[in-house]
Amino acid sequence: MTEAPARGPYAKSAARRSEIIASATAVFGTHGYRGGSLRQIAKQLDLSLTTVMHHFPTKVSLLAAVLSQEDAADTDFSERAARDGFIPTVLTIVERNLGRRELVRMFTVVQAEATHADHEAHAWLRARYADVIPEYAAAIDYDRSLGRVTATTDAAMLADLVIGMWEGIQVRWLADGTDPVAAMRVALDALLLPAPVSAAGR
Repeated sequence: MTEAPARGPYAKSAARRSEIIASATAVFGTHGYRGGSLRQIAKQLDLSLTTVMHHFPTKVSLLAAVLSQEDAADTDFSERAARDGFIPTVLTIVERNLGRRELVRMFTVVQAEATHADHEAHAWLRARYADVIPEYAAAIDYDRSLGRVTATTDAAMLADLVIGMWEGIQVRWLADGTDPVAAMRVALDALLLPAPVSAAGR
């Protein structure tokens, strides 16, 4: 049975939220998180600040929505990883992020702030890890079954380490221009394709 599309005020509210998120993505992407404001977003959409704050009471809550939408752009990650391999798929995303520097910077900022349990984006951050780690672990396990990953460590632990390395490399890229694609390629190869230990080296 096909679910009927939302109508009435609920549909209008969802559409308005989408418009605000799209505007925020453009404003934050151009001016950065600090330089962008809810007032700028309201002006761009010809809305009152009160209307924007009805949907997103704070700039942080809006930023979390922007980042969640960016994550949603990778809903086909598992499919691509199964087809192309986990390592190439991750590297494709790292390379794509080179053109989204401000969004990466915003993610890094809100991620650090959201480690506090009372932060309004804390639940979003925990939910993100709860979604991403099992997805990456499944992709790593699948690649291992095909011989594309040779590491024997638990897949969930490997997924956790991949995310940790990735986030750290992003910080270095933002801070001093370290090439994130080259760094991630080396890190992924070392973690997921370790050289076999020779009998002489034991």
